[in-house]
Amino acid sequence: MAALTMTFAVRPGPAFRRGFTLVEMAVALLVMALLVAGMMLPLSAQQELRARRETENTLNDIREALTGYAAGHAASDGKPYLPCPDTDDDGIQNRSASPGACAALEGALPWADLGLGRDDAWNNRFRYRVSAAFSDSGAGFALNGAGDIDVCADSACAAGSKIAGGIPVLVLSHGRNGFGAFNANGFMHAAPSDADELENANGDNRFISKSPDGAFDDLVIWLPPSVLINRMITAGRLP
Repeated sequence: MAALTMTFAVRPGPAFRRGFTLVEMAVALLVMALLVAGMMLPLSAQQELRARRETENTLNDIREALTGYAAGHAASDGKPYLPCPDTDDDGIQNRSASPGACAALEGALPWADLGLGRDDAWNNRFRYRVSAAFSDSGAGFALNGAGDIDVCADSACAAGSKIAGGIPVLVLSHGRNGFGAFNANGFMHAAPSDADELENANGDNRFISKSPDGAFDDLVIWLPPSVLINRMITAGRLP
């Protein structure tokens, strides 16, 4: 008889599975932390860029609203005028008399009178400065009107650093750091330590406009007298 041959298949036993060691887990966590940290910086930079663009757009809207206000309001003598600052945080301009001059030439933006939002992208009030010759509701401004606000590239405002002069009105945001600004609750933040930012918060008629450089992050816009006068002529408000 033929021999009966039987073949038995041997099934391999389960492979031994080794878990992560503490060292490997620590390395993995470190890599994840580095990746997250690398992603956070660009995200923060994008958020800051978006906030600045939003505020710049709002400032441009404010400039247009100021022109529209002048075109739509006549002083007692029939000439146009600009709104006064808001000095009591209600969004409405404040005057020493009605009609008459402003109670103060600098304060918060009179956002309610302009029909605009009151805060920048960092929830701080816009600072507003207007020239007396352009804001009297008893005697409006004329073709030869000149403001008294100056804009420079630095606080020294030496020869060659003056950007513009004789400005009727200026508006600024104190930027992300908010130094010198009033917040949404009407309280003032700490005063700036940077000389250029301090110039934008000291209450005089000189302001600084330049690119952000770390300590300085204010955003400043103004309405040149030539632009304002020409717009009033086009609107038929000035001869």
